[in-house]
This record gives sequence, structure tokens and C-alpha cells, in this order.
Amino acid sequence: MAGRQIVAFLSDYGLEDEFVGVCHGVMLKIAPDLTIVDLHHNILRQDIRHGAVVLEQSVGYMPDAIHLAVVDPSVGSGRRAVVVRASSGAILVGPDNGLLLPAAERLGGVDSVHELTNEDYLLVPVSNTFQGRDVFAPCSAHLARGVEPAELGPPVDPSTLVLLEIPDAWIHEDHLHAEVLQVDRFGNLQLNLDRSLLEKVGLSDGVELEVRLEGRRLTVAQGSTFSTVASGEFVVVEDSYGHLSLAINNGDAAATLRARAGSTAIVGPNTR
Repeated sequence: MAGRQIVAFLSDYGLEDEFVGVCHGVMLKIAPDLTIVDLHHNILRQDIRHGAVVLEQSVGYMPDAIHLAVVDPSVGSGRRAVVVRASSGAILVGPDNGLLLPAAERLGGVDSVHELTNEDYLLVPVSNTFQGRDVFAPCSAHLARGVEPAELGPPVDPSTLVLLEIPDAWIHEDHLHAEVLQVDRFGNLQLNLDRSLLEKVGLSDGVELEVRLEGRRLTVAQGSTFSTVASGEFVVVEDSYGHLSLAINNGDAAATLRARAGSTAIVGPNTR
């Protein structure tokens, strides 16, 4: 495999501890010319779905890279560590817990999978609590240098990979039942729906909406930008990934509504 001198790194490690820096060090000892893109290290702790959503949305904007993702609440258990080659040729490294699959599907689907077991490419003894350092980081660096996935361990039947359910919005009469996929640092609530779904229930661009979320019943304008509405008002905008987000112009919708990833939102026409 031709070398890819970039690793795009996502994790829930945060930046308060040394974990990210240690993983950088491990990779650079193996591949000194490596460029590491720190995609995101503030994934909600142990939240596989949050990591999967961010990874899936981001992979298309990365260069020809090894995609390293570590959100691993079952570290040290019987869960497998894997490298996934997508049909596009992209390489993803991480735990077999559903984290990688949405991104692999975005990249054309799963072509092949290998388990990361060859100790020639691991830091041994392997820790039961920090396999980002001992398994995923070194394997990613070796892959970046051109090592073939098959050298890292035996093949895995793709049909045995752990699946992750990311729910779709669904239609009930003239309403949509949606869910918050993630909350960004500005407090915007990204929903699992897009404008095409709104149009299916007659809520074309510009139609005023009623949004019910966390016990609140809101009248919300649709806008092309946050500033479509006055400061402090709610607005539904299409975000940079094509999802609809509930936001407050110059405010924090998540804090105001006490909403979080997984909160249910019912979106329909404003009848008041």
C-alpha cells in the first residue's frame, strides 16, 4: 500500500490529560514525517454515536489520510480492534463498536476488514485501559508508512462488525419526529433531518414552524442565516453539512432549552 503521510485523529480523550499528546508521540516515533490532523478530541465521553456522527460528516473533507478514531468505552474487553478499508480506498482504524461504519458507508462502503493483532506493530505489553496508545496509534502510523492492512492481523468478515443505530426522522401526518444528533460549542442543535423532509410534509423554505422540544413549544422561523431573525430569537437553518439545526441568533439553544444529543424534537406547521 502506498504511504499516506497524514493521520486524521478523532477521540473522546479531551485535552486536559496527556493522552492525545502521547498518541502523537507514538505515531511520530514510527513515522517522523507524519502530519497529524486533530479532527476532534472533545467527543462526549464514551459517546460512540457522537463520535460516529462527527467522523461521518468530516471524512469527506479530509485529505488522503488514515482516519484514526478512538471512542472506546469497552477498552480491554473482548471487543476487536480493526482496520477497515472502504470501497473508495480510504482506511479507518478504531474499535469494532460501530464508530467507524457510518464513515465507511460515506466513503463507499466496507471493502475489507482486518483485526489488529500482530504484535510486531503494537506496543507490548498492551494496556487494558489505553489501547489508543498501544494499538490504534502505532497501527495507524505503520499504515501511513505503507504497511498493508493484511500484515496487521487476520481478516474479519465485514458482516460481523458491530452496527450502530443512528435513527432517521420519521413522518406522522404533517409533523416530523426528529432527534438531536449533536450539539456544537455554540449551542446549535443539529437535527437528523433536512429540507427535503420538511418539503414532504408541506413545510417548504420560509414556512413558519412549530418545534416541540424538552417540554417547550416554540414558534420558529426558517432562515438562510442565523441573522434572518433578531438577536435572541430561535431560527431553523441548514447547516454546513446539509442538516437542519435549531439555533438562537447570538444565543445558545442547547442551554436555553436544556437539550442535548438524543433529545426528541417534533417539527410541524405553526398553527398558533
